[in-house]
Amino acid sequence: MKILKIFTGIQFLLILAISLNTNSLRAQRPLETLARITGFTRLDDTTTTVKPKLIFAPILFYTPDTRLALGGVALNAFRINAKNDSLASTRMSYVKLVSYYTLNKQYDAFVSWNIFTPREDYLLKGELRFRRYPDRFYGIGNNSLQDDVEKYEYDLLRIKSLFMKRFSQHLFVGFDYEFELEYRFRYEVDGNLVAGNIPGYKGGLGSALGAVAVFDSRDNVLNSFSGTLAEISSYYFTPILGSTFKFFELNGDFRRFVQIRPRHVLAFHSSMRFLFGQAPFLDLSRLGGEDILRGYPSNRFIDKNLIVTQLEYRFPLFWRLGMTTFAGAGDVFNHFDDLSWSQMKFSAGLGLRLLVNPKERVNVRLDYARGREGGYFYFSVSEAF
Repeated sequence: MKILKIFTGIQFLLILAISLNTNSLRAQRPLETLARITGFTRLDDTTTTVKPKLIFAPILFYTPDTRLALGGVALNAFRINAKNDSLASTRMSYVKLVSYYTLNKQYDAFVSWNIFTPREDYLLKGELRFRRYPDRFYGIGNNSLQDDVEKYEYDLLRIKSLFMKRFSQHLFVGFDYEFELEYRFRYEVDGNLVAGNIPGYKGGLGSALGAVAVFDSRDNVLNSFSGTLAEISSYYFTPILGSTFKFFELNGDFRRFVQIRPRHVLAFHSSMRFLFGQAPFLDLSRLGGEDILRGYPSNRFIDKNLIVTQLEYRFPLFWRLGMTTFAGAGDVFNHFDDLSWSQMKFSAGLGLRLLVNPKERVNVRLDYARGREGGYFYFSVSEAF
């Protein structure tokens, strides 16, 4: 476990060094030193780093769960190419910082990264997150009621560190380490959580090692016009790695993008998640949020398993403005027998896009989606999928 934590720390420092050094055309000494430590070649002799695209945007949104929320997004998009290669030989990498605070005294801040090394020999992905979050619990299952809501609060610290090697033109295989600490829980006096019958009600530590395989032929990781992404991953949370909980997680994700005419794109996304064992309630599969089946709060329906599909049509309007229409369906469940047409969750919506970086196709998006129980606005940088 100590080795895994050391690797995670080294990878985060490497990502930080790459991000900070993208303001010059040549990688400097901090990047070289960390590259040597992690076993890469001397990047300052073999690579050039394209001038970064720094994007800053405010976050302003309102939902019944958060009330008014204020914050900001900073996105650093760049490419790292081998010295003699063309600028398009490696796809765009990015480091993103998101932080916001709500009138419900919720605070969330995270740094995420997706970085291709020269010629895409390796892919580094990860997240470092802290959350102090008063939240709502409606119960477990796909038939929970809005009126059965109770409030609770918790703190969360999460670290994910994914290292992948390319084995063919579009195939990456590697391993992931996930560390998650859930603590400082506070509950309502007469709620279901405080009764102590729901796994994870006191919090705990989740520590898992995962195996990941990704096929990725997308032309752009932030705003794809064409290509396919297919990902399979599995994680084993075990006390051997220091985890309080013991369970197995299996994930599948498929995305397909087809450009039917210039800048008119059909985007398809399907996702599945299955849990085996006793997972804490914070780690159960959840339907909704700004990326998966917009139109529902991210914690409105939770259970062990999830299946969801969504379709989106993206097209330009004028100048740098674009528009999208989208729809989706899915549900959470414990057993397949729990799935039924009457309980299925549907959503549909419209969105506006502002192209803030034409070269890298980075959008700021504003979406409105409606589900079975009402509608929600979403404002973010980059597409939902």
